[in-house]
Amino acid sequence: MKSASPKTDFKAIFICLLAAIIFWIMNALNKDGYSQKISFPLQFSYNDSLYIPTQPLPEKISVNVSGNGWNLLRKAFAFDITPIKYSINKPLKTRLLNTGSLTDSLSEYIKDVKINYVVADRFELEFDRKISKQFIVKVDSSNISLKDSYVITSLINVNPRTITLIGPESVLDEMGSTILVKVPTRRLQENFDDEIQLPLPKNSLIKVNKDRVTVSFEVAELLK
Repeated sequence: MKSASPKTDFKAIFICLLAAIIFWIMNALNKDGYSQKISFPLQFSYNDSLYIPTQPLPEKISVNVSGNGWNLLRKAFAFDITPIKYSINKPLKTRLLNTGSLTDSLSEYIKDVKINYVVADRFELEFDRKISKQFIVKVDSSNISLKDSYVITSLINVNPRTITLIGPESVLDEMGSTILVKVPTRRLQENFDDEIQLPLPKNSLIKVNKDRVTVSFEVAELLK
């Protein structure tokens, strides 16, 4: 009579394998010499009442660091990473991120790993003077569409007559000093009194105190 073969205990084998893997991982993480790329948020400091960035500032930088496996693992999975502060004292003369300065700032935050080099997605910086400029608002009277035999019989009133824009100096200077609005209604035959959207550049860097003006004037038919 044949003896029964011993039953394989798969649960015990699995536990042994899991314990061996955990032991191997823990032993490996205790060693030095690992390298890892870690991302840090950037926080820029500059006089935003006088200067304005004309292209988006980098939101984060990546840093190649090396050190103990456990330390790198904690850095890689940290959720409360403090933003790296980067000061710009002369925005008009600053064209690039200074990686040396960034490395010094990073050294204050990460003491337990070695910083090898900074990997920024974009190093270029571009600033302009931030100014406030007043523009005169005028109506393009030559393009007002009237019905045949009708004419404008009063002054064309605009309220307000001036608006103020805030934004990059180079952009506002290109706009001149006047903003010309057009009356959208076609073949007018009655008095006009309505708000008109100002034709402002589609530029998120430009802020305006008012984006509409009220235009009014009287219209009458010529006597035959």
